[in-house]
Amino acid sequence: MKTNIAKITSYLFHPLLMPTYAFIVLFGIKAFFSLTIPTEAKWRIIILVFITTFVFPAIVIIFLKNRNIIKSLNTLSRKERIFPYITVTAFYFLSYYVLANIQLSPIFHYFAYGAAIMSLGATIINAFWKISVHMIAIGGLLGMLLGLSFIGILGSLLYIIIPVFIAGLIGSARLQLQSHTQTQVYSGFLFGILGMLYLALYF
Repeated sequence: MKTNIAKITSYLFHPLLMPTYAFIVLFGIKAFFSLTIPTEAKWRIIILVFITTFVFPAIVIIFLKNRNIIKSLNTLSRKERIFPYITVTAFYFLSYYVLANIQLSPIFHYFAYGAAIMSLGATIINAFWKISVHMIAIGGLLGMLLGLSFIGILGSLLYIIIPVFIAGLIGSARLQLQSHTQTQVYSGFLFGILGMLYLALYF
């Protein structure tokens, strides 16, 4: 994979965008929890998720960059990741709190909660070791879809095959950019899958 393609892939599937992508996927599934929600309401919720999990964290991270608290938006060291990770985790929990007060299927609440927990887990792990948050994010999406598949909600294997393919692209991109080692990439992917799958199956 060429460096330019790797950069585009990393931006296109940035962890902050994954909750928005996940809700778009969930709303696209032809199941009871999605079909009962009007289209206009779906878009309002997607915009809400986008603002609370991408726009707000991005504004704070850019502020940290402008204040020289972090040196780069692309190649953060483990120590530089502390403040951005705490910020993202706080906004993810805010997103969950807001969504929990909206009359939606618990499936949406569980995913929002799982995303916040995954972010918290990444923050804790980062205190000791660098892990790929890109892979945690795509792994979390795949784990959620696997959980829905196991309980018979998904009707097509494409919901599993496509995220696996995307995960391969993201992993290759992170390695190409030398942002992570193979161990950090695989560990992030497994952490995301297993964490979200556990929530999907047991909560």
